[in-house]
Amino acid sequence: MAPPVSERSRSSAFRSLRSHPALGSRPALGSLGSLRRLTALTSASLAIACGGAQAPRPNTPRPAAPDSIAAAAAAQGGLPSLGDGAGASGYESTLVGPLRAELIDEAAPVKLDGLLKEWQPRSPTERLRGATEGRAFAVALQYDGAKVYLAGEITDPNYVRTARFSEHEDRVSVALAFPSAGGRYKVYELSIFPGKAGETAGSVRYAAGPSKGQAVPSAKVVDAPQERGLTFEAVVPWATFAEASTVRVGLRAAVRYHDGDGTKELGVLGTGPGGESAPTELPALPTAAERAVVDGLLEPNGLAKAVPKIDLIVDITGDAMKERVSVFDRYVTVCGPGYRGGKQFFYRQLVGDVARLEARDLGGRGKDSLLVRSRIAHGGAEREAFEVWAFPHDEPETLFAHEVAAGRGANKLVNSLRISRSEIEVLVEPAVGWVAESYREPALGGDVLPLLLPWGTVKSRLYRFDGHRFQRASEVAQDGPKASAAPAATPPVPRDLPTPPVANGGDLGRRLFEQYLTDQQVARGTRPKVDLQVQAHGDPRPERVALVGRDLVVLGPGYKGGTQYAFVRLSDFAAAEDIGEVTARDLTGDGLAEVLVRGKVKPSPGVESDVLLVYSAAGDRIVRLLGVETGREAGGARAQGLVQFVPNKTRGFDVDVRPGVVRGCTERTCVFVEGEPTAQTVPVLLPWGKTRHVRLVWNGTAFAIQ
Repeated sequence: MAPPVSERSRSSAFRSLRSHPALGSRPALGSLGSLRRLTALTSASLAIACGGAQAPRPNTPRPAAPDSIAAAAAAQGGLPSLGDGAGASGYESTLVGPLRAELIDEAAPVKLDGLLKEWQPRSPTERLRGATEGRAFAVALQYDGAKVYLAGEITDPNYVRTARFSEHEDRVSVALAFPSAGGRYKVYELSIFPGKAGETAGSVRYAAGPSKGQAVPSAKVVDAPQERGLTFEAVVPWATFAEASTVRVGLRAAVRYHDGDGTKELGVLGTGPGGESAPTELPALPTAAERAVVDGLLEPNGLAKAVPKIDLIVDITGDAMKERVSVFDRYVTVCGPGYRGGKQFFYRQLVGDVARLEARDLGGRGKDSLLVRSRIAHGGAEREAFEVWAFPHDEPETLFAHEVAAGRGANKLVNSLRISRSEIEVLVEPAVGWVAESYREPALGGDVLPLLLPWGTVKSRLYRFDGHRFQRASEVAQDGPKASAAPAATPPVPRDLPTPPVANGGDLGRRLFEQYLTDQQVARGTRPKVDLQVQAHGDPRPERVALVGRDLVVLGPGYKGGTQYAFVRLSDFAAAEDIGEVTARDLTGDGLAEVLVRGKVKPSPGVESDVLLVYSAAGDRIVRLLGVETGREAGGARAQGLVQFVPNKTRGFDVDVRPGVVRGCTERTCVFVEGEPTAQTVPVLLPWGKTRHVRLVWNGTAFAIQ
């Protein structure tokens, strides 16, 4: 149970962002129990915003997507690192099956006595072949960190057992398949021979492979006679299966009862077909983590029996156990035996369709990152974006996001990627159809870097991993013709990103920076967390913009006469660690960069907000121009808004804010209250709120609501 928080607590910590009530005491979203009662899990954030439209429910029919831009990309050398397929692994299978593996409650361990009092209801079986009249078989499966437990009820008035453990006598078989390399499966087949009271002992033996007929080490079966049959409990160590040391998701299994007379098999009852020769015919065996995905996300959205279009078994976080990363419609889900206790899961809903998903170790973490390419249809155009997600903790951090393709009708524009372990290079490819004067597609905005344009100033740009994310390292200038300088009927949108060049701050104004450290009693030798060199003031020489702790510092040879610095303390953030990112972008169109600060604030106990703050150093002091709450989370519920920068005719950007999605509560049950937007502060907008859209336009001195 999540700790209770004040139901109507409020705070003005984030300036005039009013009405930040926390959720009342609720079950922790994502726990196995609560997921059966609630419709969604924790954070569902929109990775890419385009046009602000909320993604439709996945069971809502949509027109077929147009042909992928990737075809044009491949023809022009685009996206070579990703290919053009959907990224299917060969493991794709539904997360439901006739049999489910339940995680054992530590407070209620299995007592091996052949009686099934502490077991969940058993799953029935069906006739697979032969004569089974008068026979019945029901089965259940549980597991813990060390062992797999199987329980069965056998109805057979002529139960036949001998000391030979023959495959022609009555027995239970288990076929268990683990995902292996190259989309293949490793299948293990075991035979369980429950004993016959007063005649023969029980045994668990290999039914196939080089150890066929031999007893499984440390395995055990205990039986108890019942009227017209028996019940049994069997236990097998996970160590019996080599793959289980790292893989316990994406499993397939079938359990069968073979009725024999000692000389031949008479009939078979089971949970499904398949085996070593046909592993993909084995039904799915969902674990507790996978069932949580079904109960908490898929079933409420009409996708309970859906087969994911992409299914990866990869090690992305935590211990050595691999996680299952699946794509259902526009949802990307993550679950695993070591992820969130093996009972919870993560999901993210994208605005666009997932065109491809891969896993690679980028940045040398020893864990795979997810490489996500999404396709967004908007206003008759098709856009594609590429992202890198890493999971240093339970939820992903975006290490890199870049638009890689745009298309409208026959017009195509592509950036190709070259990806290595520590570098990503983005390269311009020739445009098809479009020229500088006719290209009018707005940037995706948000954290997604815009396309490099063939008529822009940059031919290629290299990003290098700095231990936290991929940062711009160098670029190659574009040769050849640029966009025409002749006036057009409509002023062209900015070429590439209308931001002055940004470089590392280096030793620019070193003595002034040391003076700042002395004045503010910061330890000598302290290095900024962020250090940029960018033109932020009217003087043509660049300024140094540095983040030290919670202080945003600006200095430079032309700033305040080159003899003084300016700084502002980012007091909205409780600690320096709450500041996630500081970047520079010319939003106002005056050729000077504004400073964009993103991070997390806690406006009231139990409530956490994601915010975007915009500062200007165009004068002799640093002033805040705008604050936008982009997300809010409390008690497991999350409201995620949409924010994008839309190019305008002044060579700057308008700021477009719209409602996104809310997960963990509904309009009726959610106690999030939408605040009143102003030109300086915009709270997160709710899908059911009165404000459907806020557009902020720079009027020359301040942002104003259009």
